[in-house]
Amino acid sequence: MQFDREDSSDDSPIALAIDLGGTWVRAALVTRAGLIAWRGRAPTGSQDPGDVIVGRVNDLIDEALSGEAAEQVAGIGIAVASPVDPKTGIMYAPPNLMNLDGVSFKKIWSDKGRWPVITGNDATLAALGEYTYGAGMGSKTLVYITQSTGIGGGIVADGRLVEGAYGMAGEIGHMCIDASGPLCKCGHRGCLESYASGTAIAEAARSLAQTRNDSVLASMVDGDLGNLTSEHVFQAARRGDQVSRDLLDRVSQAMGVGLVNVLHLFNPDTIVMGGGVSQNWDYLRPMVEEYLQGNAMEHIRKLGYRIVVTSLGDDIGLLGAAAMVWAHSEGSP
Repeated sequence: MQFDREDSSDDSPIALAIDLGGTWVRAALVTRAGLIAWRGRAPTGSQDPGDVIVGRVNDLIDEALSGEAAEQVAGIGIAVASPVDPKTGIMYAPPNLMNLDGVSFKKIWSDKGRWPVITGNDATLAALGEYTYGAGMGSKTLVYITQSTGIGGGIVADGRLVEGAYGMAGEIGHMCIDASGPLCKCGHRGCLESYASGTAIAEAARSLAQTRNDSVLASMVDGDLGNLTSEHVFQAARRGDQVSRDLLDRVSQAMGVGLVNVLHLFNPDTIVMGGGVSQNWDYLRPMVEEYLQGNAMEHIRKLGYRIVVTSLGDDIGLLGAAAMVWAHSEGSP
């Protein structure tokens, strides 16, 4: 395996970063400066047997470590779309990879004995990636929120990742904003995710499209409502569709409630928005900001904070996993 010497000096250490999601597992060799010197990927699927997924991850790691780069690898960082015990690396009921429940890549690769292996939740590590390489550089307290299929998050305070006692910190999508609200996929009612995730937006739009003939939503997918996505809702709203606008007003209100809670709990100076829905943050921002100005504590408003959209794109999970390797090598995860 060859890697790009232009992005890595001959003797500088590199991190092997893995981003394991429900569709793809991606790998990269990342320099301390955040440059990606090599990358690879393999498909994953929710119905794939656990040993098949493990085999694909192992193949990618073997490929990355098969050549001259192996001598420069300082450690392996693995970001997983799952609650994960940061000490053992055990995944707990990963929602899109249930056949990996109870699996620990940390144990699998630590047993090989050559490299330190660090595992973390993908949204949690994304926060560290933003703090190290992205919009959060220089922040005192950063909160990263991914608004996509679901809603997740991570917190970095004074340069240290906040993981909680068992690695569950940052589950922002499951804060309750209405105890009598809709049922969330986690089994509880009124979670932020059940109002403002991409999945929730699409589901609400499908329901509205069945009963509201004054909306363009159904026509955007030729009547096949199963193909309706949150992106269609934003497109319709920008074209003036009132049904879509009303729906996104409710989404903005829910995000406003969630972000007020984040401001009051963590007092961040920086909030970074990521995930697919964040690509339309310019639409949601005005109403969210209006809610924050009307409901956040006055002193927090006066001291100030900023809300920005990630600039790291799809590489945020890889960069977060790499940042975790560097943090551990310096003794300050």
